[in-house]
Amino acid sequence: MSPDLLSKTRKSFEEYFKAAVLNSCPSEIPGLRDSVAYHFGWDGTSTVPGKRLRPLFLILTHASLGGNPEDSYQAASALEVLHNFTLIHDDIQDQGEIRHGHPALWTTIGISLAINVGDYLAALSQNMMGNLPTIFQVEDQKKAMAEFQDATLGVIQGQQLDIQYENYERISVEEYLNMIRLKTARLFSAAFAIGAQLAGCSDEYIQALKQAGVDLGLGFQTQDDYLGIWGSADETGKSVSSDLLTRKKTFPAMTALANSEVFRQLWAQENPADESLLREMKNFLERAAIKEDTINMTRAYFIDAQTSLNELLPTENGYAQALMSLVTSMFAPVLAEA
Repeated sequence: MSPDLLSKTRKSFEEYFKAAVLNSCPSEIPGLRDSVAYHFGWDGTSTVPGKRLRPLFLILTHASLGGNPEDSYQAASALEVLHNFTLIHDDIQDQGEIRHGHPALWTTIGISLAINVGDYLAALSQNMMGNLPTIFQVEDQKKAMAEFQDATLGVIQGQQLDIQYENYERISVEEYLNMIRLKTARLFSAAFAIGAQLAGCSDEYIQALKQAGVDLGLGFQTQDDYLGIWGSADETGKSVSSDLLTRKKTFPAMTALANSEVFRQLWAQENPADESLLREMKNFLERAAIKEDTINMTRAYFIDAQTSLNELLPTENGYAQALMSLVTSMFAPVLAEA
């Protein structure tokens, strides 16, 4: 039952989300609606569509706690719009050329317009969250808005660290985890918190749910780090081994840099695109069991989040079951590894 319910919820939300976002892009402003549609893949050019994990977690949390799922669609839309503002700016700042399996927005319309589209989505997200349906209690709306604003600040702080760390030769694993706790995990924890806040739950309960969201976010990022080295282009929408090619600071790379002079010498070589060098770096990570460590770290985060959610949510509820199904599918790449 839960996979079918999950599929129906995803489809229903996507229809609402697309209409809500595009209707908020005035047609008389040249290029705005087309650019937004292109970024989200609504023009049919995207081969790796967005997973909509964050809004689905918000909706399914709210519904599993007794709320009407459709009532939370606007809050979920705000969260996904906010997430996509960060993606547009992130691609510009990192010079990432591929997003969702097609050229990133900035490569098609230019940096200046892409920055502006990102700014528009950032403002739109705040507008959406600030005008939730009146069905929700005013106090619950205030709590949700405060959570959303704090998450907005957190994810931008995480991006600040990410950009700042580009100037460092290397960072510690703990510094890396602290950075992704803000940049990636903060929106996951916000999804659970806002879903529960709009259902009128206690602050103590919400904090416990937020921790599960943090674990999911950290695991999601370490899995992304794994896929950035050992994944396929079909899974990531990016080129294979792109993280090694760009010397991106990831969990496997920072672990190796902290523990091996051999890897530090490989990392420092001046021709990062050399295929034999990339192969040697990957082989080292595998020989040193860092590939295995990354898989195990990701699985540990998954297990912690799964255990917490099973304790916190009413497992007999169909929406809670759909949420747990989504959590499991989210970690399919590492769970499938032998």
